[in-house]
Amino acid sequence: MASLQERFRRVRGGVSPTVPLPADSSAETSPPMDGLAARLRRLAPLRAGVPTRREPDEHALADRLGAEIIAPGVLLLTRSRPPAERHGRFRPADAAKVLPALLPDAIADPGGWAMLDTETSGLAGGTGTWAFVCGLARFQDDGLLLRQYLLTRLDAESVFLARLAAELADATLLLSYNGKSFDLPLLATRFRLCGIAWDGERIAHLDLLHPLRRAFARRWPDCRLGSVETRLLGVRRGGDLPGAEAPAAWLDWLRRGDGGRLGAVLRHNRVDLVSVAALVPALAAVQRDPGAYGADTGAVARHWLGRGDATRALALLDQARATLDPSERLLLASLYRRRGEWSQARELWQRLAADGEPAAIEALAKYHEYRDVDLTYALALAQQLPAGPAQQRRCLRLQRKLRAAGSLNVPAP
Repeated sequence: MASLQERFRRVRGGVSPTVPLPADSSAETSPPMDGLAARLRRLAPLRAGVPTRREPDEHALADRLGAEIIAPGVLLLTRSRPPAERHGRFRPADAAKVLPALLPDAIADPGGWAMLDTETSGLAGGTGTWAFVCGLARFQDDGLLLRQYLLTRLDAESVFLARLAAELADATLLLSYNGKSFDLPLLATRFRLCGIAWDGERIAHLDLLHPLRRAFARRWPDCRLGSVETRLLGVRRGGDLPGAEAPAAWLDWLRRGDGGRLGAVLRHNRVDLVSVAALVPALAAVQRDPGAYGADTGAVARHWLGRGDATRALALLDQARATLDPSERLLLASLYRRRGEWSQARELWQRLAADGEPAAIEALAKYHEYRDVDLTYALALAQQLPAGPAQQRRCLRLQRKLRAAGSLNVPAP
């Protein structure tokens, strides 16, 4: 059987690799290679006997990026944003003012908050996906301090993760966009594979995708961060490297020592972090006045109702009464009923009943049976309800009441 070296010469036209293989090497005895490191070694091309891969120069890369080498294979880039600086329509630093009122006392101090966003080798997740950039933004002196960790060597991942864990040791709240489904599970997997203990689960986590999706899912075609930036924040990225190209930019560095696009990856990550911070005051504004931002008023009202604030829910629905759908008008009527404002509730039920809304007809039937005590009208309404056991029981009960009152000259069934 021909040796691996001989077969390599035939494939490459007789040109030997720069580093000769042992004479007794064979395909059968080559150890298996798995994961990203193996793919990189298999894909590294050779040209005319000279490797196209340059030896990565971390010092040159750090100088070009304006970063520091904090350990072999790990770079740290630090930037800051002043308190007054806007990100589209909103100031990211205002998050520290509007969010504490909604948080438990234990995590209401903005000094313990951290915005988190990662750049990864792919979007599939699982053990084959690496996080090679982890960006963190913290509130400092009323502004934002952004710190981005960049992994430049695969064998430095444990150091990269240890530095990240140390950075988050005092964090009390993580803010992210889709972090619960992607970033945090991925980091937990990488920590576990590296054998590093990380108690990230102890940190409270606010994933802003969920309140934003609640407010806009029925209004927008999608809730991707780029769409949110354009539609809500008023931010348009110019010349931004798409996130989907980040894996290729990192592979360029690992395979060929070409870090030309890593600066763009880090810029993209910084904008993500600032957008996460800016979304806090943006969502606060949406929850105060959803109509002003084209949000789903009914969904926002139900959010406040779920938090026990029926007064705010009623105010939002009443302000948008002309644009409410039937289910939202029914909710508004029920809130008026809870407050004992029966005339307001009755007016809403009557308009809905005129359109044939069964829930409103039933609510009116109950109102006239128990509160207005107009049993004849209550029976007429009950007879308009969809046929079924519930409708039959209601009609029979009203007929019995009318006979007892001498108002119905019909024999008992």
